[in-house]
Amino acid sequence: MLALILCLFWFPAGAAFKVISAIVIVLIAGVAWFRTGRAVRALREHHNMDALLAALPGENYRLPIVLTAGEGIEWLFEGAPLRDTTQGCYIRVPALAEIGPLAELLISVRPEWASQLNAMLVLFPEQQDDLPVMGVQIREFRFQVSRLKQICGQRPKVMLIGYLNGHHAPWFNCNAGSCEARIWAGIQSSHELSDWLRSGTPAEQDRKLRQAVRFEAWIRWMKKYVIPECETADQPCAPLRPLATGLAFVARPPAANNLWQRWVIDKTTLIPATISESSDDEANRFPDPLLGLLPERRGYPPKVRALGYAMLMALVFLVAAMFCSSWNNQQLLHEVTSDLDRYLAIDMNNYEPKAEALKQLKQDALLLEDYQRNGVPSRLGFWLYPGERLYPPLMAAIRSYQPPPQPKEMPPAEPIRLDSMSLFEVGKSELKEGSTKVLVDALFAIKGKPGWIVLITGHTDATGDANANMKLSLARAEAVRDWMIKTSDISATCFAVRGYGATQPVATNSTDAGRAKNRRVEISLVPDAEACQPIARDPD
Repeated sequence: MLALILCLFWFPAGAAFKVISAIVIVLIAGVAWFRTGRAVRALREHHNMDALLAALPGENYRLPIVLTAGEGIEWLFEGAPLRDTTQGCYIRVPALAEIGPLAELLISVRPEWASQLNAMLVLFPEQQDDLPVMGVQIREFRFQVSRLKQICGQRPKVMLIGYLNGHHAPWFNCNAGSCEARIWAGIQSSHELSDWLRSGTPAEQDRKLRQAVRFEAWIRWMKKYVIPECETADQPCAPLRPLATGLAFVARPPAANNLWQRWVIDKTTLIPATISESSDDEANRFPDPLLGLLPERRGYPPKVRALGYAMLMALVFLVAAMFCSSWNNQQLLHEVTSDLDRYLAIDMNNYEPKAEALKQLKQDALLLEDYQRNGVPSRLGFWLYPGERLYPPLMAAIRSYQPPPQPKEMPPAEPIRLDSMSLFEVGKSELKEGSTKVLVDALFAIKGKPGWIVLITGHTDATGDANANMKLSLARAEAVRDWMIKTSDISATCFAVRGYGATQPVATNSTDAGRAKNRRVEISLVPDAEACQPIARDPD
């Protein structure tokens, strides 16, 4: 959940990447939740765990809890789910792969046992005939111990226990990192091997010697086939270093052509003798004396551990969120300062780039104002937001902008008015003789230029038919235009003509003087972006 919140609100990435990351996180969490409970559910379905849960000691039980797995488990427990002794509680694990799920099940019903769980691998070399299979079992046990460490929150102690066919004898033990063998005559009584061999009658000493020789041979067999599988570095889990190894002699008949027999024959060419007894000491089957070697581990209660994990995750979350917030604020600071530096580097007289830089500054200012008005987003939080110190210099730069000077508007040129009577005969549209001087003076006053059009308009008085006057005024304007095109170098694209008849009088039509003023031709320059453009010429 914290990872999802961190991704959505603080992670410095785009919206699409955040959505994809959130989906991936949800899928991973769902798969992890499903797989976490699947193993425990499978354990309940395939094995009758009700009998085990009913037989468990109470919540206040503080002796070692030993998860026992390996070869000969059914014989060892005689079908019982657990064995509770004065030194500890042995819990039968139906299969090596179920050590982890069974530990999860136990901790779910006995959370206080997390620091008491240990693991024990039972080896029966006289009941196995396939060395690679035994190697796979040891590696699986090693993997399950690493899982047990994750489940319990601390490394569990491990014991390797072996059984060989023989007369009843005390437990033989060899601690990790020590070659000294000890004999456990009782739960609290142990002797060095040399002292134990010297005690008893000559017949007993002879039997003890044979058992000691077999124990030494078993130690060499363990160092060759078992210990390397526990400590090899080619496995994905950590090396397994047992706290102790133990051996007991029981009256269980061996299988034919077993691993122990083949090894003894290879070393001595002798076939090991088989001891058959009516029964063996049932109490001697479990290594109670060796449980005293397990250190007392109190650890933290599960609730305290859960609280510690929660505090640790919250701390990691806060550190990650602050890191992402710092990154986001640095990006914001870099973007705004870069825009500001770019604006300041452009000369004020370079108007277009300066205006573009100003536009970006205004966008930055609007963003900071939005944060100030509506609140800083969480991705910029944790008191790292730099907007308060960025805004004043940003606004000062915006206010310092000097827009380009506005071009002076030229007053519209006064139109040139030509008296129609000096250009045309009454009712005529052909230029009369003697009009050239008037037209030349007008031509000097008018000069075509790009973006401007020479508008020639014809006007009449109100005498006569209106339609005839309209046509007459247009024809007179065209006559003046044609003369100017023919006489000057002004392009035809620079001209436009209109005929208004008597619709735009400049004086009254009730007097002769007024009607004379209304009969006129006007020439003016009118702005038009597409007018009077130079004609592209073919280079050929």
